[in-house]
Amino acid sequence: MRVLRGTSSWSYWIVGVYFAAATAVDLATGRGHSMATLLAVAPVFVAVNGSRTAILVSGAVALPVTALLSWWNFHLDLEFWARVAAIVIAVGIGLAVHHERLARERRLVNVTRVANVAQRALLPPPPGRAGPVQVAHSYRSAADEAMIGGDFYKVLDTRWGVRVVIGDVRGHGLSVIPTTAMVIGVFREAAYEEPELDRIAARMDRSLARDGGPESFATVLLLTISPQGVCRALSHGHPPPLLRTVAGRVRETDVYSGPPLGLGLTKRVAEVKESTVVLAEGDELLLVTDGVLEARDAAGEFFPLAEHYARGPRHGPPAEVLAALRRDLADWTPELHDDSALVLLRYAPRRIRPA
Repeated sequence: MRVLRGTSSWSYWIVGVYFAAATAVDLATGRGHSMATLLAVAPVFVAVNGSRTAILVSGAVALPVTALLSWWNFHLDLEFWARVAAIVIAVGIGLAVHHERLARERRLVNVTRVANVAQRALLPPPPGRAGPVQVAHSYRSAADEAMIGGDFYKVLDTRWGVRVVIGDVRGHGLSVIPTTAMVIGVFREAAYEEPELDRIAARMDRSLARDGGPESFATVLLLTISPQGVCRALSHGHPPPLLRTVAGRVRETDVYSGPPLGLGLTKRVAEVKESTVVLAEGDELLLVTDGVLEARDAAGEFFPLAEHYARGPRHGPPAEVLAALRRDLADWTPELHDDSALVLLRYAPRRIRPA
C-alpha cells in the first residue's frame, strides 16, 4: 500500500507547467481579458493521479496566481471572488476524487493479492529437483490480469519415477482456469496411484469429458522418468519434447501422438502407444506448449525454437537456459497472443560418494 500513500512528484511538475502556460497566455492576451478561470481546474486534474498534498498545493498556488492575474486585468470585483470560490470548490472535489480513487485502488490491491495467492496455489512452481531430474519452468499468460491460464504443468516424484505432465486446455486466460484446476488435480491424484501412463490419461479423459463442458478438451503430454534415465512418454495431441544431448545436439523426440483428452474418444485414447527415450547423464528434455511454437515475428515467421535451444547455455543451471529462451522469444514476438509454458528437465542423477 506504500505506493497508494506516496506523493506523485511528477504531479507538481505538471501543475507548475500548467500554471506557467495559463499565466503566459493570460499575459499575452493583453490586459482586460483574464484567463485566470483556467486555474480552477488544476486541483481536479491533479486528483486523477496525484496525492492529497499535490491537490492542496495546487489550490494554494492557484489562489495567489488568480489574485495577481485579476489585479493585472482590473478584475478585483465580484468576478474575482467567483474565481476564488471556484478554486475552493475544485480543491474539495479533487479531495473527494482522491479519496474515492484510493479506496478503489485498495480494493483492487486486495482482490489482486487474493487472486495471486489462489493462482499460486493452483499452479505452484515445481521443485528445482525431482529424483534424478533437475527442473526449471517458465510461464506467461496471454491475459494481463492472470498469472495462469489454459497451459499447465506438474512435476512429481513418485514411487513409479518422476511423473511429468504438460498440457494446454482449449482457450486461454481466466475463463479456462476452472478446467485447468480440474485437470491438474486429476493428474496429481492419478500420478501417485496409477502404475501406467495410459491409466492416468484415461482418468484425465473421463474427468474432462464429464466435468469440462461440451467444448472442453486438452492436449496432454505425460512422462515417467526412471532413476536409470529411461523416459516413457505418452502424448495426446501435444507437441513432442525436444531432446538436447550433453554434446549440444537438438532433435525432436519420436513420440506417437493420439487424440486430445476430453473429446469422448475413449477407445482411441486407450489405443495410444507409449514411446521410450533413454537419457544419458546431462541430457535435457524441453517441453513446451503451442504458445511458444506458434509465436510469429512481424513477417509471420514461426519462432525457430530448436535453433535457439541449440545455441542456449549448456553448462549453467536449467533456469538460465529457459531465461535465455524467453529473451529470444520476447525479441522474436514482443506480444504473445496465447498462453505459453516451457519446462526443462535435465537428467542429473546424484552420484553416491564412496565412504
